[in-house]
Parts: sequence; structure tokens; C-alpha cells
Amino acid sequence: MIASIAMSLLIMVAQPPMDYVGTYTVSAYNYSEGGGENYYTAGGYTPTPYYTVATTEEFDIGTILYIEDLGEVQVQDRGNFPSDWIDLHIGYDPIESWDMREREVYIVRKE
Repeated sequence: MIASIAMSLLIMVAQPPMDYVGTYTVSAYNYSEGGGENYYTAGGYTPTPYYTVATTEEFDIGTILYIEDLGEVQVQDRGNFPSDWIDLHIGYDPIESWDMREREVYIVRKE
């Protein structure tokens, strides 16, 4: 019991400060939609699977987000979709393997 409480406190302390921004639809895109591995995102980044996300201009390029069940991602690309939508780069994984999901999203604050 004490070990469980200690672990919970450690996890709470280890998390960076975050601000809740809402529930977003999280979809996916892959290298085939971006022209292969040798392209740059709208922010000038080489996309990193499961870390690069595209958003509307609601979030600045470079913003670190925390997405429920995915972890930290970075806004590196732009998309033409509703403002409550985030598109996750999934490398070579097939788009069909990714179901659109509703997830809670937070902005990770820099300290």
C-alpha cells in the first residue's frame, strides 16, 4: 500500500506542468501522404513517427502537446481540417490501422 502511494506521488511529481485545452479528434497520416521520408513539414522539421503532429494555426509550430494515451508530441506541421482535430504522423504504418480517436489534449508548459 505504501509503495503504491509513493509511486503515485512520484508519477505526479515527474509530470511536467500542463494546461488542459480540450477533447480533440486524433487522426493519422503517414509517409505516403507526405512524399516519403525525404520531405519537411510546414515547420521545417523532418517528421518523426508518433511524435510529429499537424494542427491548425490554433497551436504554434514547436508547441509540445500531451495527448491522452499517446504521450508528448510536437506541433511540426499544418493541416486543413477543423480546429478540434490533430493529425498524428505514423511513419510507414498503414492509415487503415489507425482509428480516429477522441482524446484529451494538454499543452505542456515550458519552465
